[in-house]
Amino acid sequence: MKGRMIAGPPVAVGRKRVPRPRVGGSGASAAPSIRRAALAAGAASGLAGAVGALWTVEHRVVVRGVRAASKADRRAAGLVVPDDVVHRWIELDDGGVAHAVERGDGPPVVLLHGVTLAAGVWSQQLADLGDRHRVVAVDLRGHGRSTVGADGFTGGIGRLASDVRQVLHALDLTGALLVGHSMGGMVALQLVADAPPEWTAARIGALALVATSAGPVVDVVGARTATMLSRALSGGLQAADRIGLSTAHSADIRWWMARANFGPGADPVQVAMTEELGAGTPLRTLAGLVGPLAAFDVSRRLGHLDLPALVVVGSHDRLTPPRHAQRLAGALAGAQLVELPRAGHMLMLERPHELSRLLAEAAGMAAAPHQCRSAGGATTS
Repeated sequence: MKGRMIAGPPVAVGRKRVPRPRVGGSGASAAPSIRRAALAAGAASGLAGAVGALWTVEHRVVVRGVRAASKADRRAAGLVVPDDVVHRWIELDDGGVAHAVERGDGPPVVLLHGVTLAAGVWSQQLADLGDRHRVVAVDLRGHGRSTVGADGFTGGIGRLASDVRQVLHALDLTGALLVGHSMGGMVALQLVADAPPEWTAARIGALALVATSAGPVVDVVGARTATMLSRALSGGLQAADRIGLSTAHSADIRWWMARANFGPGADPVQVAMTEELGAGTPLRTLAGLVGPLAAFDVSRRLGHLDLPALVVVGSHDRLTPPRHAQRLAGALAGAQLVELPRAGHMLMLERPHELSRLLAEAAGMAAAPHQCRSAGGATTS
């Protein structure tokens, strides 16, 4: 039986000396080029040194900040899941298990995280919204405490969308505000694009799409090149997983990968949390999803949707820049587009209370039309 709740979890580069050119013949004409090359090499070396120095200073500051951050500091920063959450475990149709944390009562809000993250990244929204809403944050397949079933990642984003549909059924959620960040937004879009209209009308009251895209995600190199690159990367990740390597062996590289998710003036404690979640995600999960993420595109399948929608993006988002949010909002009838200045990709961490306020407003939009649609209607699974 799909979507069945169960009691618990399953068991300097140095400068190279340039020889002095010989006077006369072709050597004389080559001298200016050689001098220009030497100057360029020197400038590049100097730039690399400056960047390295800046990196060293910033990284040392970050390391000190992270080491000084106690659990109390993280709680004060909203980075600890509230103590009163309830853990839910839902058996999926392929034998996998979906884990979710739930807090509060009232109109439902379902939170879907991005790739290499987990439900805990929504800790501040669980705290902010749980007093007036039933907030459910889901660990997507292969992330956090959720496990992968027999299907693995066959079906890509559609497989994750099927999992979420089963979670909504098992928890009997109707008229929910479905919130998706990054990959979670793609899962939300895939779900409503695939689901029968009557199912969507019963289960989903509105969408909130945070730092995400309807696709194509890789719009620079072209679809064919993106597919080839993603297949090569997936193969490399699978090979690394077989021999027991982590996502990035160097702590410095992991930190910089996490830091790239943020806008200017990132809080080092937030960067550290993002790094830890990424390091805790199995390589096989990333290997299974990198291809589907690169190929994701439902941009031409959204015109039929009759749902209130909120689209939120940071002005300094490097992963899904504002142009993705603009295209997404344009594809959804009547969508509200909000751009947060000087924010990056991790809006639930960088602008937690501002995002919570926007989500609370969107939850109000979800409740009103759902009450009209569902009066006298039956809920579908």
